Amino acid sequence: MTPRLTGWLIILLPAFSSCTKDFKGMNEDKKLITDKMLEQDANEGGYTLPGMQLGIVDVLSTANIEMQQNLNADNFGGYMSLPANYYANKNNGTYTMVDSWNNAIWNVPSPKVLNQWLMMYKKGFETKYPDLYSLAIIFKTFAGHRLVDIFGPIPYTQYGSSSDVKFDSEQEAYNTFFTELTKAVDVLKAAEAANPTADLVRYAKFDKSRFGGNYATWIKVANTLRLRLAIRISKVDPAKAQTEAEAAVHDSGGLLTDKEGNFEMTTGTVHPLLTITRDWNETRLNAAVESVLGGYHDPRLAKYALPATDPSLGGAFKGIRSGSAMNDKSYLGYSMVNFVDNPFVKLMDASESYFLRAEGAVRGWDMGGTAQDFYNQGITASFNILKLSGAADYLNDAASTPQAYVDPNNTANNAPPISTITIKWDESAGTEEKLERILTQKWIALFPDGQEAWSEFRRTGYPRLYPVVDNESNGDIPAGQFIRRITYPTAITNASQAAVKTAVDAYLGGQDKISTPIWWDVE
Repeated sequence: MTPRLTGWLIILLPAFSSCTKDFKGMNEDKKLITDKMLEQDANEGGYTLPGMQLGIVDVLSTANIEMQQNLNADNFGGYMSLPANYYANKNNGTYTMVDSWNNAIWNVPSPKVLNQWLMMYKKGFETKYPDLYSLAIIFKTFAGHRLVDIFGPIPYTQYGSSSDVKFDSEQEAYNTFFTELTKAVDVLKAAEAANPTADLVRYAKFDKSRFGGNYATWIKVANTLRLRLAIRISKVDPAKAQTEAEAAVHDSGGLLTDKEGNFEMTTGTVHPLLTITRDWNETRLNAAVESVLGGYHDPRLAKYALPATDPSLGGAFKGIRSGSAMNDKSYLGYSMVNFVDNPFVKLMDASESYFLRAEGAVRGWDMGGTAQDFYNQGITASFNILKLSGAADYLNDAASTPQAYVDPNNTANNAPPISTITIKWDESAGTEEKLERILTQKWIALFPDGQEAWSEFRRTGYPRLYPVVDNESNGDIPAGQFIRRITYPTAITNASQAAVKTAVDAYLGGQDKISTPIWWDVE
C-alpha cells in the first residue's frame, strides 16, 4: 500500500494545518531542537507515538471523549445512558443524530492518529525506524477499525491523497488491517530477536500504556487485535476470518492475557468518565448493566457503578434505559459509573483474547483449546484483573439469570428480563446459546469500552439489550430495533461531498442512514 501524499484531510481539519505548522516551526527553530538531535536514541521516530496512543480516543480531553464515544457507543452498547432529555429528548440516545456530537468521532483520530502516521510515512520511518513505525501501524489500526465500525466506508488506504480521495469499502479496509498487523508483528519480532533490550531504549520513554514499551507485549496486543478483527468478519467472510484467527492464535508471539494486563492509557489525572458522570452529570449507568449484573449477583457491578444517591432507591444500583421516556423527575440520583480510583482509559481488556478463542472454538476453528476452557478462563481473567475473588463459585452458577428492570420514575420504561441466559457453561447447549453465553460474559468484561460492545452487539445480537423507549428516528429504525451505524457528520461531508456520495452509493446501497448495516453486520 503506497498512498499518494497530498492531503485530503488537511483540507478537512484546520487542526491538522495548525499541527503541521507547529511541527515545521519546531524543526526550523534550531535554538529549540534539530532533526539531528531528534535522531538520537530514535527520538525522531518515537516522539509522535504518545500522541497516537492517546488519540485513538482522546484520553486527555473529556469534552472530546464524551462526544467521540460516550454520547454514542457507550449508550448504543448498553453500558451508559443519558440522565436528562437533552434537545427535548431528540438526541443520539433516541436516534436523532446530533451533528455537533458526532463530529469528534472523526475529528479526534484523524489528526491525532492518521495524520501522524502519514507524517511518519512521508519521512521514510518505515525503513528508518521499522520497529517504531510498526507500533504506529498498530495504533493506526486501532483507530481505523473503530472508524470503519462506526461509519462504514472511510478513506484509509489512500488517506491524505487528494480532495476527492476514494473511500475504501469496509472489506478493503479490513483486508488492509490484517496485512499491516501481520507485517507489524513480523517486524517487532525481528527487532526483539536482534536486540531484546532495544525496546527499553527506543520506545519505553514514549509508551503511555502500562506496558513500559515492551515489544513482546505489543506483539501480543497486535495478535489479539488481529483475532478481534477476524472474529468481527466471521459471518460475512468465514473463510478469511478463520484463516486470520488461526494465524493470530498460533503466532509465536502469543496473545494478550491477564498476566500482561489491559491495553489502557493513563490520563495522569482522573478518568474522563468520572468528570462526565460526577461533575457534569451527563451520563449514568445503563439499565442493561443493572439487569444482567444485578441478576447474576455479579461482584463486578460494584466495580463498575456506584449505588444510587436518590434516597428512595435505598442505596441500590439503578440504571436508566437507553432512550428513556423522560418526565419532570430527575434521574441524576441514579447510579453513576464508578471511576473514582481509576485514571486509566481502556482500549483492550486482557480477558478479550479468551472470549475470542471461545467463540472461534464454537465455530469449529483451531483455537488451541476448547470453548468451555476459554470461556472459564475469560471470566477468571476478568475477576483477576479487577482483583475480585469468587470466580470459581460464579462459574458454577447455573441458576441466576438477568433480572427485570423497574424504573421508579416512570413505569413506561419498565421491562422484563432481557434474557434467560445463565452463567455456567453448558456443553450440551446449541451453538446460539453458547454464543450468547460467551458474548454476554465478554460484554461484562469489556466495560466500559462501549465502542467494542456496540460492534459486537450489532455483529451477533448479544448480549440482548433493551431497545430505546423513545424512538425519534422518524421511522428509520423500526420499533424494537437498534441503530446500525452513525451517519457521516459534517466533519466528513464538508470535506468532499462527491467522495462521500460515491462511497454511499457504492458500499451502503445509496443510504447514509442509521439503519444501514455495514459490511460485517449481517445479523
